[in-house]
Amino acid sequence: MKLKKLERIVTHIEDLPTLPTTVLKITELINNPKSSARDIADIVTDDQVLTARLLKLVNSSFYGFPQKISTVTGAIVLLGFDAIRDLLLTTSIFDVFLTKNKAIKNDLERLWKHSLGCAVAAKVIGSYTKHDKLEELFVAGLLHDIGKVVEALFFPDDFSRISSLVTQKRIRIVQAEEEILGFTHADTGKLLAEQWNLPPKLVSVIANHHTAEKLTGRFIQEISIVHISDIICRALDLGSGGDNMIPPLNEQAWDILSLDTDLIYEIMEKVDREFKDLSLFV
Repeated sequence: MKLKKLERIVTHIEDLPTLPTTVLKITELINNPKSSARDIADIVTDDQVLTARLLKLVNSSFYGFPQKISTVTGAIVLLGFDAIRDLLLTTSIFDVFLTKNKAIKNDLERLWKHSLGCAVAAKVIGSYTKHDKLEELFVAGLLHDIGKVVEALFFPDDFSRISSLVTQKRIRIVQAEEEILGFTHADTGKLLAEQWNLPPKLVSVIANHHTAEKLTGRFIQEISIVHISDIICRALDLGSGGDNMIPPLNEQAWDILSLDTDLIYEIMEKVDREFKDLSLFV
């Protein structure tokens, strides 16, 4: 039964939006050490929406530059390549969450805030653990619940039943998904990540962020970071992950990151502050 339902998702998943070609090109350029700010600006300026969002960001209080920045090249020089990639991926994924379906619009908006919060938290935690690819953690946090978007857009009746079951039984959304669908958003998210040809590390985080108790093998650190980020965002009430419950913290995940328990409140305060700043312009 599970295989049959997952096959239904596979038939629909090609209809989901893909990451814009512009974002893919810019990501490729950023990964090339020979690229210049001008090279990236040439591609950004071909997209009016991305250009407007970028200039809005660089002139926002989030950065607080004393002078007004009026050119894309100037913005890229000031923000840096990694920050540009952050912005483009964030706004592009946000477009995937947009829907005209009023019944699920509010759910997806709350889910978007939760995902954005997890992205911020993953990056903050990564800075404390001295992870060498903070932008990658940001994207992992942003995409960890993308399977819920698949369910909401293509199986709205089932998604509604899942939401009702969460409320009625006061259970976590993963339990309700198993009961209604026979699988969870981690399964559907994995399928979408593979459809998007995302790196294996991101696929693994998306597929395993709710199974941190089975932490073994590759990408264990990234899975641990997103697992803890999810808990922090729920504790801070940043958006909604589909239920109002805070999952138990996996001690192994915490130990893997070698974080001092005294840092948790400092981390939470930083996540809350950076989330509020970031949410002003996305």
